[in-house]
Amino acid sequence: DRVRGAGELVVGVTISSTMIRPAVVLLSCAGFASAFTLVPSGPAATLRTSQAALCRSARRPPSSSSHVLTTVMAVDADAVKALVDKAEAADGPGTAPKKVSKALKKPTGALTVVIEYKNTEGNGKEGSLDFEGFSTNIRKDKAACVVADISTERGLAELEVLFKEQSKAKGNFPGPCPLIASGDITTLEMAAKAKAAGADGVYVPFSAAEGLLGGCHAIGLEVIVEVESESEVEAAIAFGAKMLCVAKGEDADGQVAMRGEIPKDVVALAALPGRAFGGPAALFEKEEAETAEDEDVAEILQAGFKLRDAKFNGIVVKEACTNADDREETTYARWLSSQLNSKRSNAYQHLAKVSSPLGTGRPPA
Repeated sequence: DRVRGAGELVVGVTISSTMIRPAVVLLSCAGFASAFTLVPSGPAATLRTSQAALCRSARRPPSSSSHVLTTVMAVDADAVKALVDKAEAADGPGTAPKKVSKALKKPTGALTVVIEYKNTEGNGKEGSLDFEGFSTNIRKDKAACVVADISTERGLAELEVLFKEQSKAKGNFPGPCPLIASGDITTLEMAAKAKAAGADGVYVPFSAAEGLLGGCHAIGLEVIVEVESESEVEAAIAFGAKMLCVAKGEDADGQVAMRGEIPKDVVALAALPGRAFGGPAALFEKEEAETAEDEDVAEILQAGFKLRDAKFNGIVVKEACTNADDREETTYARWLSSQLNSKRSNAYQHLAKVSSPLGTGRPPA
């Protein structure tokens, strides 16, 4: 209702102690924001711009800086507190849900593959659509579950994004992948945050597992306990753990030796370090090698096949992807998922014949 001069657009914003009610909610064109100025006027404020400024802004090319809309999500504090209270009231190990364990242990005995997304360095653009695309593709590549590191606030927000994207697949084939939270989960509060963000399970170190087991089960979380020795396997089974993941770095033979210590009624998983055998660089930089023996990346597949042949129910590929905006990273994770899910023998020789997720018939360059 206010006109300050010919050719000017005036936007009124009413400001009070209880609310702000903007007359114009969204201005989406790149560069328009710089054409506006805030003009104070008593209890009200006015955004003013000239028609000429608007026209100049419309013609101005987009800035080279990030133009991706960032959505910051955070778990509800009251929901987390309620979950913590419920977890702390738990008496004993209780009864665990079955969603994750059923996804990881197939009746046919087929190997399952779990892909971990761990972006603790803040790589890529927060809120990127590439992250949602990564979630979709991992599901299509037959990953049994997705692990997300939530040791940072961004990691927790990305778990929420994974939950929302995976939920879109309900009623479709393949359906949603169960989500497992990892990274510094040593308290019931962290477990509660994971649950509030959409996790179905948590991946915890042996040292914290006994104190978390009953509380996690009470709030509907399944627990995967990471173990490194036969004594830890025995102790974890004694306090009621139903899913164990054997982690011994690059020592696949040591993992195989421990397989017999895990009883049949417990889900037996093996951790495969995705960065220990060369990572994406080995796949993308050494594709011209003549034989698999010349390739670092062949080592990770050979280790994976060795774990499969030892009858582990599943393999957890740690740090399979660290940046969803990096095509090499996402392709590497998808390639590992497809290869470990295949029935290929670990005695193959020519890596160039290994199929890639891009359908080229060889590792992508």
